[in-house]
Amino acid sequence: MKKIFFILFAGFLLSCQQNTNDRKPYVIEITTFAYKTSVNIDEFWKEDANIQAKFTSKQPGFISRESGYSKENNEVLVVVKWKNQTSADASMQKFMTDTSVTTYADMIDAPSMKMKRYQVK
Repeated sequence: MKKIFFILFAGFLLSCQQNTNDRKPYVIEITTFAYKTSVNIDEFWKEDANIQAKFTSKQPGFISRESGYSKENNEVLVVVKWKNQTSADASMQKFMTDTSVTTYADMIDAPSMKMKRYQVK
């Protein structure tokens, strides 16, 4: 019985190690901001869903996007995963000039916006 357990446990450890080695690097982009006090909250979240469906998810190198809100900090959090730094940079550059995101961008309190990116290897 101990031998079977040991063999199964060793197989489990090897499979975990293999999954870690097979993982491809990617970039996590974390953006936080407040929306303007004049913004209708329901309209903001509709625009947020629209941005995800029609803009961010269509960008080259996009993996995933999630957003949430903290009432305690009055802060929106957006987490986007990108295949690489180049894709993340290109998307942000396009976001700054693309007219399809103007409504959403105008809802953001620009001075409160902070962005950080992290490499996952």
